[in-house]
Amino acid sequence: MAEKRENIGIVSLPEYAHVDPSFVVSGLCELGNSFFDQIGVPHRHDFYTIYWIKKGKLLHTIDAVTHEVKKNTLFFVAPGQVHNLQATEKIDGYMIAFREAFMCLKDQSQVSGINSGLFFNNQFSSVLQLDDEQEKDIEAIIRLMMKELALREPEYETALHGLLRYFLVLASRIKGESLSISTEQHAAHNSSIFLKFKNLIEEKYQYLKNVSDYAGLLHIKPVLLNEISKQLSGITAGEHIRNRVILEAQRYLYNTDLTAKEIAYKLGFDDPHYFSRFFKKYTNQSPSEFKEAARSSLTPSV
Repeated sequence: MAEKRENIGIVSLPEYAHVDPSFVVSGLCELGNSFFDQIGVPHRHDFYTIYWIKKGKLLHTIDAVTHEVKKNTLFFVAPGQVHNLQATEKIDGYMIAFREAFMCLKDQSQVSGINSGLFFNNQFSSVLQLDDEQEKDIEAIIRLMMKELALREPEYETALHGLLRYFLVLASRIKGESLSISTEQHAAHNSSIFLKFKNLIEEKYQYLKNVSDYAGLLHIKPVLLNEISKQLSGITAGEHIRNRVILEAQRYLYNTDLTAKEIAYKLGFDDPHYFSRFFKKYTNQSPSEFKEAARSSLTPSV
């Protein structure tokens, strides 16, 4: 009898790091077992990851959505997302990985690349196909990154910051999104509040599920938090909280053998029946129906 899978493993950046503990850029083959041992195993990263698949094909499942990744494709994984790689052809390419602190994510003046839709979006969709010209530009940036890491000359970290930011700008252009940050003070202030709110959700969604709880921590009124959320993301603060809880429930249903009752307790619900009703109300499926449908679906989302 197979062992019950109850947890989703977390991979830390030092397991991949060769030279710098906060930033990695490497060919996939050079990562060795630290990368290939993770293939076929659902896991999370505690760092930001960019993969460029230059050759081969693989199926990449992010949370419960499977994408068919072909040659010359970029894809982006944020910390905490559950993902699983399954190679269908021999693959080759690159991985760029970095800690949140490397790009000073919580400093509003430093988030132009990371706080774009490349890593943060309601439905994971940052799978970008490169044309020949884009491939040349991306390859050139990666080569310069690898050179800076190898030589580690004075100010090499500053150079890496600039190269990574340029990489993210190019990727966002390919995705069709603007990275401009408003110079108006109130807009920057609202963006900072919203980013703090999203970070708080990550820390506390298991036991804080009301907008008023988060508004209190941010020292603003719930109605203002909802207005800022609607302005910057199109959905209310309550929807962000709810979506995060549902996403984590889906991750556990898809990637573990935990029962709905066990998942309910993990997510801070005192009443498993209320959790099941909550899940069905917002997904139109019971937890068991979602698990069965997700695991039986063989059609990848391209």
